[in-house]
Amino acid sequence: MLHCSIENFALRRGIRELSEASSPWQRAVEAAGTSDPTTPPGGDWQRPDLTPSRPVYDGRLGELYAIYLRHLALMLVTFGWSRFWGRTRIRRYVWNHLAVLGDRFEYRGRGRELMIGFLLALLLIAAWAGLMYVVWIYVFHEKPFASFGMFDIFSLSVFLIGFPLAYVGHYAGLRYKLSRTRWRGIRCGMAGSAWRYGAIATFLHFANASTAYLLTPVVSVNLARPRIVNARVGTQGFTFAGRAGDIYGRYIGYYFLNILAWLVAAGATFAVIGGTIESLGFTSDEFLKLFSHPNLRTVVVVLAIGFAAYLLFGLLILPLRCWWQAYLMRYLVTHSRAGNVLFATALSTRQMWGFLVLNYLIVLLTLGIGWPWVMHRTMKLIAGQLWIYGAPRGDEIRQPTDLGPTYGEGLLDMFDIGGV
Repeated sequence: MLHCSIENFALRRGIRELSEASSPWQRAVEAAGTSDPTTPPGGDWQRPDLTPSRPVYDGRLGELYAIYLRHLALMLVTFGWSRFWGRTRIRRYVWNHLAVLGDRFEYRGRGRELMIGFLLALLLIAAWAGLMYVVWIYVFHEKPFASFGMFDIFSLSVFLIGFPLAYVGHYAGLRYKLSRTRWRGIRCGMAGSAWRYGAIATFLHFANASTAYLLTPVVSVNLARPRIVNARVGTQGFTFAGRAGDIYGRYIGYYFLNILAWLVAAGATFAVIGGTIESLGFTSDEFLKLFSHPNLRTVVVVLAIGFAAYLLFGLLILPLRCWWQAYLMRYLVTHSRAGNVLFATALSTRQMWGFLVLNYLIVLLTLGIGWPWVMHRTMKLIAGQLWIYGAPRGDEIRQPTDLGPTYGEGLLDMFDIGGV
């Protein structure tokens, strides 16, 4: 009974989010003088079937761990070079155990494609290192900047180009994975330029940092848009009607609440530290001597301070951040559609906490061995919280002519942000 009531609540909440006044589809309908909340802006549609469904993930943690442990064992034997094939096996298992509208996904990627992409990324870095060597020889060597060594210029250049290349790799990696994904025998894909996305992402993040992160809604919406609208299932594209202005009011509230939470957490931390020092019988001079002459007591005090700060940070700040991230995810999902298929989610702050914080702690405390657990929990969350309304029109979807990239996400692997 409890399970059914939770499902009914999520269903009602998803329907409410689809039909709320802030929905772009609802605004277009009201402007047209109709009562159908599913008609898209500028569209003259008949009312589609909005039967709700959810993805189904039936993978087992034990089976996933068996694949992962085999992957680790082969990594040790091959000095890491088997990771391309191990990652492919893990993706194949996860994809094949996720079904939408009763049909499972298929992953058609190959380990050698990932290896070729990685080797190409290595060649790119090697070529860049060679270029920096030439610059050092002819520009800096035996010049007024002679103290600026080859390692310094290479490190500085990698720092400068690393950020845009990481965004380029993120987009290219997503395109590769989609191009190797099939649903109902139809290839998925992704259009658009990874280099253009990298340039836009770098500029937006730089502008956001320069304005003390007041442009976060602009960054979030304008980076989500190309990832959504350029995705394809066959010839069926996605549309995104999100606008930064829709979420700015809530973000400003979160922004100043976050500042207040930081101040309260900092004050509470110092108060706890001061009270702890006094209760232990330390004077301020003795406390300072602990750090001028480090010993075992210094390590204990530092760990206690770190634990107190982390606890207060978790109690006061992380829930607020998870609240914003859950809201942003709900907004992005409900403002996306694929033809006549609508999406909704009732993702809560508590569930986002589990996704962001607990997954991080699992990986940290298990020294990385908990990755399969994180993947399993993530897929369970997606299957449990994503609602799909309607079904695609099969007679309108064709196989795409573009076969996608011929090699894997080398840059994504190089910058170690690929995961699975």
